[in-house]
Amino acid sequence: MSHQIPGKKVTLIMGSPRKNSNTHTLLLESERALRERGYATEIVFIDDLSLRDCRGCHGCKQPDNDRCIMQDDMQQVYRLMDESASIILAAPVYFGYVPAQTKAWLDRLVPYIGTDLGPKITGGKRVSFIFTQNMPDTGMFEQSLKGFMNSVAMTGLIVADYLIAPDCEMGQKPPVTERSDIMERAYVLGKNLAE
Repeated sequence: MSHQIPGKKVTLIMGSPRKNSNTHTLLLESERALRERGYATEIVFIDDLSLRDCRGCHGCKQPDNDRCIMQDDMQQVYRLMDESASIILAAPVYFGYVPAQTKAWLDRLVPYIGTDLGPKITGGKRVSFIFTQNMPDTGMFEQSLKGFMNSVAMTGLIVADYLIAPDCEMGQKPPVTERSDIMERAYVLGKNLAE
C-alpha cells in the first residue's frame, strides 16, 4: 500500500465522453503508477461538467482579474490544475483531433496566457497526454495532436510525454487491456510524470 506525498497531486483530465473506454483504461493505468509512488490523484470527466464555450470576451485579461469570468464548472478545473504538481489529459481522436469537449477545455485555458501571449503558469508544472485512435498508423494525426499539445504549452505547462495508442475502437477491436505494450506505455507515462 502506498502513502501519499504531501503537496503532490496530479489532476487527470478525461476528455472522452465514454467512461470505461480504452482512453479511460489507459488513464487509469497512468493513475496506478502515480498512486504507487504516493501521489494523490483526481479524475475530472469533462463530459460530466457544465462548461460553456470561450466567448473571446477578454474578461480574463482585465487588470483586476486573472480568471475566466464565466461561472461554470471550469472554475473547479482551474482550482484543481492550480493545486496540482502535474496534469495528464487523455482524449480519443475524433476526425483527426480531440473531441469537442476537450477542445472547449483548451479554449478555456486562455486565462493562463498573458496579453503579450506569454505563459502565466510557472514553476515547471508538467503535463502528459494520452490519445487513442481507431487508425493503426500512429503518425496519421500526430501533427494535429502536436498542435493541440503546443497550444496547451502556451500556458506554461511543460509537455513531458505523450502516448498515441493506435488501432483502438471500443467494441470493434480487442480492448486495450489485451495489448500489454500500450498498457505498459501508459503506466510508464504516469511513472515518469511522478519522478
